Amino acid sequence: MELPRRRMRAVAAGTLSLALAAVGGALVTTVANAAAGCRVTYAVSSSWPGGFGANVTVTNLGDPVNGWTLTWTFGAGQTIGQLWNGTVTQTGAQVSVANVPYNASIATGASASFGFNGTWNGTNPAPVSFALNGTACTGAVGSPSASASTSASASASTSASASASASASPSTSTSPRPGTGGSGPYPANYETSGGLPNHTIYRPETLPAERLPIFVWGEGGCSANGTASLPFLREIASHGFLVLASGAPNGSGTTTAAMLTQSMDWAVAENARQGSKYYGRLDTGKIAVAGWSCGGLEAYEVSNDPRVTTTGIFSSGLLNDANDYQLRRLTKPIAYFVGGPSDIAYGNAMDDWGKLPAGLPAFMGNLNVGHGGTYTQTNGGEFGRVTVLYLKWRLKGDTAAGTTFVGANCGLCGTQWTVQQKNLTL
Repeated sequence: MELPRRRMRAVAAGTLSLALAAVGGALVTTVANAAAGCRVTYAVSSSWPGGFGANVTVTNLGDPVNGWTLTWTFGAGQTIGQLWNGTVTQTGAQVSVANVPYNASIATGASASFGFNGTWNGTNPAPVSFALNGTACTGAVGSPSASASTSASASASTSASASASASASPSTSTSPRPGTGGSGPYPANYETSGGLPNHTIYRPETLPAERLPIFVWGEGGCSANGTASLPFLREIASHGFLVLASGAPNGSGTTTAAMLTQSMDWAVAENARQGSKYYGRLDTGKIAVAGWSCGGLEAYEVSNDPRVTTTGIFSSGLLNDANDYQLRRLTKPIAYFVGGPSDIAYGNAMDDWGKLPAGLPAFMGNLNVGHGGTYTQTNGGEFGRVTVLYLKWRLKGDTAAGTTFVGANCGLCGTQWTVQQKNLTL
């Protein structure tokens, strides 16, 4: 099974690497008189001689967008070869990426993401401006008629400084706190804590009487943006979970596996600290650690922590057979949620699946949506729905939810999902 791992490293290392650089911008809709604005993060996630991988995330700060095309100009002759979660057209230096059906809508406070592999020769500077639906990105919520002359900063360092300044000013904030949301019984929101820097905390707005199990999350591309998958994570919290995501709200930079451990440490400490709003309100004996893409690799690294109840691997798989020791030390149930054969992590995930320890309870679900999943869709889309059911089963003991995954007639069996099971019982 060495071939899938080589393919992942050479062809699609983009979303699984740790090196990121950010460029900020703004987004506008084409709806007349709509309040518009966004933040665009362009992240070069890996680079090799003659090639590179990159991720682009658009966070909508204005009115909802339904159907989008993002355009930019490469400054050094770069070309895009393979792109996922969008449709690309490139003429010379001019690049246009349009949505695909499952990510056409971007709600207020939500994001849409796509990634690509490209080629470069000599230098690989980040694009200096973006436009959405033909309107220049300006970095502020305002009129759709903004001038293209107010384009995004050319450098990641300048963008980061601008973002920090904007956060300090309510009138130009790049990180608005969205309204409560999620389909669960406990409308949820996010917050931060000085005791857990560089993380984003999702919780029910009003803490329920029941204790909250804990879901710890690492983002795709090891991106330190704790709100990149906001609809997905808020949906989980709305069903009575405390969700701790590595990365500050709309943050930049990279994460590490140690940040997942920090999340667990903080939750355990807050549950025991008198005066904390979480005092005695968390179920610290029920912790899931999970991550998407590069975040999944981080989840593997800490999955042997004795506090972990279950591990979730989302569109991810080990990149090198030398890391197979991480599979051999697994003792708690694990679940894979992968984007089907078109997912660049598919081969690696399936290779890991074949190497799991004998007797380990494991679930494998493939939904043919590609590497980007459905995290930015309303309430996290299908991945959000299924993840909530899995967590209800594994962290809350809900056997009715467990029937979604267990047995020949499981709830996902015979549906749009392709399902495999190992050693699963209710």
